[in-house]
Amino acid sequence: MPVTGSPSEVGLVYEDVSFQTRGDGIELKGWFIPSDSDMALLVIHGGFENRLDTIVDTLDFAHDLVGRGYNLLLFDLRGRGESSGKGRSLSNIDDDIGGAIDYLEGRGFSSGNIGIIGFCSGAAASAIFASGNNVGALILDGCFPSVESMVTRQASQRHIPIFLLDFFWPGVLQAGKIIYGFNLVNPIDVISDIRCPVLFIHEEFDDLITLDDVYLLFEKADNYNDQVWQITGADHSEGYTKDPDAFVAKIDTFLRGSLDSLNPRTR
Repeated sequence: MPVTGSPSEVGLVYEDVSFQTRGDGIELKGWFIPSDSDMALLVIHGGFENRLDTIVDTLDFAHDLVGRGYNLLLFDLRGRGESSGKGRSLSNIDDDIGGAIDYLEGRGFSSGNIGIIGFCSGAAASAIFASGNNVGALILDGCFPSVESMVTRQASQRHIPIFLLDFFWPGVLQAGKIIYGFNLVNPIDVISDIRCPVLFIHEEFDDLITLDDVYLLFEKADNYNDQVWQITGADHSEGYTKDPDAFVAKIDTFLRGSLDSLNPRTR
């Protein structure tokens, strides 16, 4: 999907930026939107979207967060939007998100003052990244506990018999590993390794992620700083568009209670 807009449409000053991924040096492109604080938020879009995630409405979301004092980095994962490379969901997570974190740190932001918000598969990727890297806070909107649970729900929507999925699933995973180098990591298996506070967001009418899925992750994380928030009346990843003021206020309150600039603590 092409990038067909810019932050100037919502009255924001921004910079076109590019940076390299960790490890393999793929060029990723995005926007850095400055504000007047030492807090930064990294936005990870959903699987088939780009930095202009139309489901989330990232432009208006960015406008509201900059107004709250957050510096923002919106970028395209590899193979999406204007970034180079092959677009494959839940692959090259440490390289892509790590490159974005390195870029922000290069601009002077400390890891404890960087938050990440991810949507759908971007939430799963953010959880996997945070399980092995230090960040200040993590917001997971519509994060599934396992790839198989997500695929099963999508198969059901398409009226594919589950017994067929169960039969072919091991072969599909093996083929993905051989052909694409895909190594399966499920958020549920690594969520307890995340050291920063996590806000789990669930939309009431999400047809891909259930509230039970979210609480499964929350309970496995077992961190007293974590929170679960369900947004009534909203569909998958549409919590912001349902009630922008409430969504931004919740994000702001959570981040201000988590990032190091206001809450220094030992990780």
